[in-house]
Amino acid sequence: MSPLETHLRSLNVEQIAVIASHSTRFSELCARENALFEHAKANKPETPDLGIMLGLFTKLNIESLTSLDAHSNQIHTMQQSFEDKLGKDQAQIFKLPVLDELILITHVWLYVQGCLGMDYSLANDHAAQTSQVISQFSENGIDEQRVAFTESYYLGVRYFEANRPPATGWKRWFEKWFN
Repeated sequence: MSPLETHLRSLNVEQIAVIASHSTRFSELCARENALFEHAKANKPETPDLGIMLGLFTKLNIESLTSLDAHSNQIHTMQQSFEDKLGKDQAQIFKLPVLDELILITHVWLYVQGCLGMDYSLANDHAAQTSQVISQFSENGIDEQRVAFTESYYLGVRYFEANRPPATGWKRWFEKWFN
C-alpha cells in the first residue's frame, strides 16, 4: 500500500461507497500518484498532508475533466458506433475507464475538502461542474451525480467535526451563542 493510500485510508476514505466498490482502482490510482504526493511533501514539509492531498486531487480533477471534455466528440462517435453495430443494450457493456476514474477522483477530492472543513458552496460548485461533464456520457442525471458527490463531501465534514480540536475561551463562547 502506497503512503498516499495509507494517508487516505487513515482518513476513513473507504466509507465512500465508490471507493469501497472500486478498491483495486483506488489502490492503482494512489500507487500511480504517490510519487507526486511524496515529491510535494518533500518540497513543502510545512504543509499538512491534507493540504497536499487537496492540491494533488485538485490537479487530478482538472486534468481528468479537461481530458474528458477535450475528447468528448471522439467518445460520442465511438459510443454511437457501438450502438449502431451492437445495439443500445450491448453497447452499454463497454465502460469508459477515464469516466470511472474522474468519478473516483472527484469523490476523494470532495471528501478531502470536507475533511479540511472547507466551504460547502465551493464543494457544491465543483460537484455540479463535474456532474455536468459526466452527464454527457452517463445515464445518470446531473443532480443525481451532484448529490452523490456532495455525500462524499459531508462524510469528510463528519471526519473534520470528529477530529476538530475543542474550542477555548472566546471562541467557545462565540460558538455557543452563534451555533
